Amino acid sequence: MKTIPNKLRDCRKKKYLAQIDVAAHLGFRSSDRISRWEAGKTYPSLPNALRLAKLLGTPVEDLYPDIPEEEAD
Repeated sequence: MKTIPNKLRDCRKKKYLAQIDVAAHLGFRSSDRISRWEAGKTYPSLPNALRLAKLLGTPVEDLYPDIPEEEAD
């Protein structure tokens, strides 16, 4: 399985947030999902990606800058 390249961890750390802080902001009880997103194992849903981008103060496109065109459609 290929990993999904992303900048989630970098953006989160620039805001001095722990994974559990991001999880709580998104309404999750644990940081498991955040960990899987950062590891590139899964994508967040569109609503979660938008909320995540807003929390981190960056456009969604900046969180996933290296998505190949065929995957972005």
